[in-house]
Amino acid sequence: MKTITDNELDLLLQQSVQHHKAMEQINRQVMRTVRRDMRHKVVIKWAKLLALCFGLPLMVIAYLWLLKQGIPFLPQENMWMTFIVPVLTLLGLSGKFLHDFSVTDL
Repeated sequence: MKTITDNELDLLLQQSVQHHKAMEQINRQVMRTVRRDMRHKVVIKWAKLLALCFGLPLMVIAYLWLLKQGIPFLPQENMWMTFIVPVLTLLGLSGKFLHDFSVTDL
């Protein structure tokens, strides 16, 4: 059976300390990445909420204002199509956005 000398023991302890420091550094890097990803997800969720609260009403107001400005220039025979198609599109996109949105993720 071989005995370990003091020099070998010191070398093993130094290697152990180096491995421990490397593991701590890796652990810190992983935690930093996890925190950054969590912050990014929170920002994305709040941006979606703000888009829902402010963007959707602003889009409707802008559409109605543009429609009011353009009514005098519209041909009278296609007046219904000018109103129906954009309104249905706006309602469809709004409905899809509301369907995909979840408050519980915040």
